[in-house]
Amino acid sequence: MSDLVWVPAAAGAAYAVYSTFVSAPLSNFEYLLLKILLVGGIALVFTFLGGIGQADAIAMAFVAADPYVFSPLAPLFAAAAIALVHIGYEFAVGNARGGLTIPMARFLKEQRWIPKAIVSDGTRTEVSNDVNVAREEVEAARKPGAMVEVRYGVPTVAYLGLGYVAYLVYLVALNYPGFASLP
Repeated sequence: MSDLVWVPAAAGAAYAVYSTFVSAPLSNFEYLLLKILLVGGIALVFTFLGGIGQADAIAMAFVAADPYVFSPLAPLFAAAAIALVHIGYEFAVGNARGGLTIPMARFLKEQRWIPKAIVSDGTRTEVSNDVNVAREEVEAARKPGAMVEVRYGVPTVAYLGLGYVAYLVYLVALNYPGFASLP
């Protein structure tokens, strides 16, 4: 995925910060910056620990930049609800139950797998526990006929995006004055 997808989010976050600074009391501006720094900082720590991907951390910081009072709680709760439904479905069809061993070609084609090890010619080679590094290690060690031990994992950024859209739909449909008051 290209890093250009973050340009609209960066522009929106910059506008939210600017408009809050210009049109609101200083305490609102400080509150918005605190939200961005706190949520972004937590996401950054999780990224360095290998718990979430880099795109997930960026998306969390952008969600926190929403100037609405209940942001980022409402979008995060919506994302959690969507994630629970989706993961429940994947569990029901068998994709999210423990580990699987799949062919290398399938792993390279489908982005939903988090690699644990490469099995090639009877040799099992562990990959990094860091989700940011593991996929790159498997792609670099691409071998015909190799298998990959995986576990299920959809990037959190997908759930965050859907949760934010659900949050915006809620604002427009059920709280239009709140939506209209946003900068």
